[in-house]
Amino acid sequence: MRRALLTTLALAGPSAMAGIIIVPPPPPPPPLCLQPSLSQCSSVTYRNSYCGAQYDAYCQTQVETAWTARHNAAPKRTAVLPQSLGGGTGTVAYQAPQVLNTAFEGGNTTVAGQVLRGQVLARKGYQNLTAAEQAYKAVRDAWETNGEGIRSCQEYVHEKYYDFSRFEQGAGAYGDDFRALYEASKGTGGIASRTLYGKDGQALAPLWTSTSRAPKNAYYRFAPGAYPPFTTKYLFTSTAATKANNVLQRTAVTISDAWHQAMSTALIKVPDAVLNDSQRRQEAFEDLLARRDAVYAAWQRQSAKGLTTASINSQTALQLRTLDQSIESALVAAETEGCFETKVPRTSCDWSPRRYKVMVDKAMMARREADLSRCLLLTGNDFGEESFVRNAERLQLASLPDHDYTLNATLLTSYLQAYLQGLKDGGGLLDASTRTKRKGNTQSDSAHVGDDKFGGGYTFVGGWAVDSFGEGLWCETDARIFAALDVNVNVFSTNRTEVAHLEGEASTQGNDIRLKLNARVLGVELYNHDMAYPMHVTLVQETQFPRTDAARASGTFMVWFIPVTVTGGISATAGVRTELAAALTRDCAMDTVDLDLDGLVAPFGNVSGFVSVGAGVPDLQVGVMGSLTLINHALPLQAELGVHLTSSAHPTDPNRLFLHVEARLDQQLRLLDGTLSLFGQVGPFKGEFPLVAWPGLGTTNTLFTEAVDLPLYQL
Repeated sequence: MRRALLTTLALAGPSAMAGIIIVPPPPPPPPLCLQPSLSQCSSVTYRNSYCGAQYDAYCQTQVETAWTARHNAAPKRTAVLPQSLGGGTGTVAYQAPQVLNTAFEGGNTTVAGQVLRGQVLARKGYQNLTAAEQAYKAVRDAWETNGEGIRSCQEYVHEKYYDFSRFEQGAGAYGDDFRALYEASKGTGGIASRTLYGKDGQALAPLWTSTSRAPKNAYYRFAPGAYPPFTTKYLFTSTAATKANNVLQRTAVTISDAWHQAMSTALIKVPDAVLNDSQRRQEAFEDLLARRDAVYAAWQRQSAKGLTTASINSQTALQLRTLDQSIESALVAAETEGCFETKVPRTSCDWSPRRYKVMVDKAMMARREADLSRCLLLTGNDFGEESFVRNAERLQLASLPDHDYTLNATLLTSYLQAYLQGLKDGGGLLDASTRTKRKGNTQSDSAHVGDDKFGGGYTFVGGWAVDSFGEGLWCETDARIFAALDVNVNVFSTNRTEVAHLEGEASTQGNDIRLKLNARVLGVELYNHDMAYPMHVTLVQETQFPRTDAARASGTFMVWFIPVTVTGGISATAGVRTELAAALTRDCAMDTVDLDLDGLVAPFGNVSGFVSVGAGVPDLQVGVMGSLTLINHALPLQAELGVHLTSSAHPTDPNRLFLHVEARLDQQLRLLDGTLSLFGQVGPFKGEFPLVAWPGLGTTNTLFTEAVDLPLYQL
């Protein structure tokens, strides 16, 4: 019928259709908009829809009412606000972060690694633990129940510092609430104003002594630094620099529990957020000073070894001027903050609950790291029935008459001291845990810490080796030094992304000195150096690769009942520092070699996390605040390896090839330090919602250090 009608109209022609009016179909009726729920009113998608527009006023009232109720019911605190919410400080409702999907593993070569793994158990209330956390909890539970006996180096350090160890682990429950930690330090089971003991009852050295000194605040650590000769220096011209360069204020504080209490009382009216924020800026300032010191120390080391040139001097001076400019800018900001105020005895720059924690870590971390490193070196972490530490008579050292030194921490300490001295007296190169001869030293470790929002980890290996003696001609002896570091992160997931792979190796091969350097950052090989230098080489080189706004990922997070899309990512700097002075001469006709391999290989990686947030529902103002260090790791290896022929006048070994070794491998590490918070405001009411909040822990430990001279034939 329709087809017939169309045909008829077509045959009729235009004149026949002139009187016909074609009416378009009516528009569809508007959708039936039911009264929305609070969940719908909190959705950006719904609020941008037709129905959302119809119910805009209703939704605004619903959101404001629900937000006000949540705000009134939540705990309050003073916070430093993001600029999007007006900046400054203000009272906010606070929602403590949940720590659920965590990943804490490894880190066995550092006390810091053990502390972080223990504290996360307390942070989670010893519930909802991952399989790795359950296994580690079982280990620590065994430490508690097995009396005073020692079965690992990690247990040794835990029990030697038992009272402190228990407090420190329990303090993990406070997260980044440094005020709670400080107050707990004064309570039952605390560490303030009392003698602490090991598990075997041995009193510990106090946290503070009469020689424990500190500057009034960190800015007084400043003093203008030196430059290489005949280079242009940066001139400090500000009044802030003049005020900061104050010798008396540099050691003005005698640290004690009484001083901490006096400062806490005097500054009690200043919000902790303000105090801790100032402390973080001071730590960043101290990092600037440390970086400057490291640049100049590197130049001094290079100069002492004859590696410097006019070009290196000029490059060093440029680095120092850049850092000095940043240092002066920080001092000017500190002056504006009132940190150099002399009309009052104390300023908000002079103390904070976070500074208390930093001081405690500094006082206790170094001594424990030294104990752990010594134990690992001398026992190999072997506490089995056949181990030397349980059968010391096999060592045949008069200073170790007893058989089993694992019965308590005090006995083990005496074993380590006596055995170390015995090794020094005996000379030679021995694996202390097996008493077998060795031709090098290699250390390695790996760790990962964090949760499913942000985490960071590392894997490293470093050491030295001398090869071939006893296996052929002495003239074929080779030497090498090497260090490699991998850094990884996870952002808004548990999937780990390689941030950097960094490695360096210097070695002798044939008649050449070979240098291999490699840097891969975020999956892209940015530097690959593999060259052989005949007979002799001197070289100073640093490869450094900064990356910003990388490894981005997004997730949806609840600001109470309002979903907000948050983007996270990282900024990273990674590279390898290398110094090398090497020379090589072989004479296989005379079966002799003259070899020098003197170098530094130092891979490093520094990764920080960040978040950003887009617009939410119309009623909600949002912002982000904070900073987060995921991992800051450096692995400097310094080594001098030499093989030389003694003279005919040598008193004990004339005309012998001697091996000279001076080597040291250090680890500088900081993990999970900082807070990243979302802020939301509806009407006059503000809320803070931390995504991550970690107190941070840093350490520097020596993985090995040794110096020895001995004839090659002894190996």
